[in-house]
Amino acid sequence: MIKVYQIQLTDAEVDAANRGEITPRIKAYFDRGFESTFKAENFQYYDLVANVNTNDMEEAFTAMNLWDEGPLGALVERVDWDRRCSSMSVGDILEMEDGSMYRCASFGFDKI
Repeated sequence: MIKVYQIQLTDAEVDAANRGEITPRIKAYFDRGFESTFKAENFQYYDLVANVNTNDMEEAFTAMNLWDEGPLGALVERVDWDRRCSSMSVGDILEMEDGSMYRCASFGFDKI
């Protein structure tokens, strides 16, 4: 099983960011981008959003992007239906069963 962590901004945080306000959490959200590297201090802003019943990161990526389609979508178990959870994308963190962690990169996954 792979645990998936994401930073999900609240509506209020999105409004604040759109007004140009930057909090440490909003900065961590934007630091997840294509060109950035993972900053360990930002992990405090990530929430566990899903468990994916596979040990294959590529399969987990596909499953997280096909929620309702076919058998792969059935691999995804949302942790809390009241919490936002989006398709897997750059900056999301994957925790493997052995405790190793990877960041979803623009192509593949980077060990962190």
